[in-house]
Amino acid sequence: MSIKDLEIPIALNTSKDNLVNDFFVPLLKESIQYDRGVGYFSSGWIKENFEGMSGFASNGGKARWITSPILSKEDWDALLLGSNAKEDELLKDALEREIETLARTLKQGTLVALSWMVADEIIDFKLAKPRNKLSSEYHAKVGIFTDTYGASISFDGSYNDSINGLYNFESLKVFRSWDSSNSYVEHEKKLFEMIWNNQDPNIEVFNIPDAAKQKILKLRENTPRPYPRPDWIKIDTLKNNFEEVKIPVPSLPSKIKLRGYQKEAIENWKKNNYRGIFEMATGTGKTITALSASVQLFQEKKELLTIVTTPYTHLSKQWQKEMEHFGYRPLLVAESRKKWLEKTSLLIRDVKAGRLKHASLVTTNASFLKSSLREILDKYNVWNKVLFIADEMHHCGSQEMLKTLPPAAPYRLGLSATPVRTYDEFGTQQLIDYFGDVVYEFGLEQAIEQGFLTPYFYHPIPVHLYDDEFAEFVSLSKKLSRMFQNSDEPISEAALKIAIKRARVLNNTQSKLDWVRENINADEDHSHTLFYVGDQIFAEARKLIGFEKKIPAHEFTHRQNLKKRGELLTQFADKRVQVLIAMKCLDEGVDVPPTRRAYFLASSSVSREFIQRRGRVLRKYEGKEFAEIYDLISVPPEEYLSVGKYSKEYNIVRSALRREFLRVREFASLAENKYQALDLLSDMADDFDLLDI
Repeated sequence: MSIKDLEIPIALNTSKDNLVNDFFVPLLKESIQYDRGVGYFSSGWIKENFEGMSGFASNGGKARWITSPILSKEDWDALLLGSNAKEDELLKDALEREIETLARTLKQGTLVALSWMVADEIIDFKLAKPRNKLSSEYHAKVGIFTDTYGASISFDGSYNDSINGLYNFESLKVFRSWDSSNSYVEHEKKLFEMIWNNQDPNIEVFNIPDAAKQKILKLRENTPRPYPRPDWIKIDTLKNNFEEVKIPVPSLPSKIKLRGYQKEAIENWKKNNYRGIFEMATGTGKTITALSASVQLFQEKKELLTIVTTPYTHLSKQWQKEMEHFGYRPLLVAESRKKWLEKTSLLIRDVKAGRLKHASLVTTNASFLKSSLREILDKYNVWNKVLFIADEMHHCGSQEMLKTLPPAAPYRLGLSATPVRTYDEFGTQQLIDYFGDVVYEFGLEQAIEQGFLTPYFYHPIPVHLYDDEFAEFVSLSKKLSRMFQNSDEPISEAALKIAIKRARVLNNTQSKLDWVRENINADEDHSHTLFYVGDQIFAEARKLIGFEKKIPAHEFTHRQNLKKRGELLTQFADKRVQVLIAMKCLDEGVDVPPTRRAYFLASSSVSREFIQRRGRVLRKYEGKEFAEIYDLISVPPEEYLSVGKYSKEYNIVRSALRREFLRVREFASLAENKYQALDLLSDMADDFDLLDI
């Protein structure tokens, strides 16, 4: 609806009209901009027009008020608090916590509402003081409403913005942009803009902070409040409490004592000119090490904008929570742009202006790829203050992501247990070129030896592919060999798709379900057991474990939100759910420390994936002395294995076995039963010349 559709008369007065219901409320509800020049303002006007201001705010409306510096002390405190909250998120968050809805607050807590709307830039105030040939007070009484279609209504008259103005005899004259009075509307717009931008030679305007510094206020100390003081909030108390609040500065939390290897990692990064990669095993404190490094960098440079990017929203939220312990107040740049776009723009503006010496953003790779965030950072040109941290940095090695890594960021830190990108030597090298070399490595073996992860026993179990499954594997292998012949070149997207499709054949063989059906005894206690299952057989595995065998089980996938995952992990820990059946969401960022036994039905050959999966199972947990890993190894049908080197598909059979044997050897190397585990496949490996790979 446009304001053109409203039946607003050309003149109104308080004798025959209700200025609130007949004029201000309907116009505010249909407008996106309201410019007001008035000699007298009282927050009581906000209270009386709460319905219109609520609609105006819902429209995304922006109001600009120019008024004289004659204000009540309560109104001035509210304006000042709101102005300060623009630059102090702690204040702003407190104001938002004091309200439930705009309409409710306007009715019951006008002063808080006024502060909040100033903080949120729904309303912007400037105070006007005559100068040069004018020497008394600013006493304008003009207003301009504009809607989303560009239609405008201006008005002037004797009315001030106060409750008393509603009970005096006051009159207004109304002008429209779509009729013969258009020239008057345009004139008032230009005049308002001139004064707002401090271009009128005889009127000087001050924003709220400048007005405080210039001491131009004339507070009406003894003027009675034009409305009852709200019982539910005392604006002075709120303001005074926050004056005592110390704004957090990034620092190492007192409860955290850095371990020796963490200190060494940070020192190596600093010596490498604040660039490099931490290659640290799951469970060894990569996040804490990185945040401690950022704290030390801020303490040295005194100015820092920390940007953390992760591959998933749940990981970004975990970082946001952890950063708050270090004194950061990070904005989450993920999901809907409405939640972060304006706040981010204001934050980066304040960083550029030097009003904030430290600020932080946590985003996802997907959000960073989109132009909005980078446009804001480019607009204010703050890259020279940026520490860029990439968690699970191997995800940044795609050609698209490599192009967006900020070249002007002077400080860079990559984090990963496994920074090497499988099948992509080119992408791996590009990441090293950007972040720098691995400046510290703390592997799984060290983590187990030093007690940061749990020791484990490893049981590789060969299962044979069905004939039709192996035929598909052979066909895909031949396609891949034609498409990807030179490992020195980056793998093409088409070849990568073939490689992934081939791997899924091994991950989703029906023979793995057959093994589960034959070997998992429903009468046993399966508490704290994890099944890691391929996507194509996931539904069957869930049905087999939960319905056929009636084991208390629940899926653990991307379909569960963070709250539900937390509930499931609690139920898993206290044995109400004995088995979790998981897919890819456990590769990165989600831990299941209570796990004592894990069945890997999805047997990844990608070292990064299987190292991370193993690391998550080995997390420390009270009463957990060791873990057991059962790894179902996909091997070709027996007829191809029995003939060994004489198989017509020898190279492909060897390739399939090599893929699995590399993982078996890696898993067995750190296991408590290393040699027994290797013995299970040693004859097969010997038949296909794999013992020395």
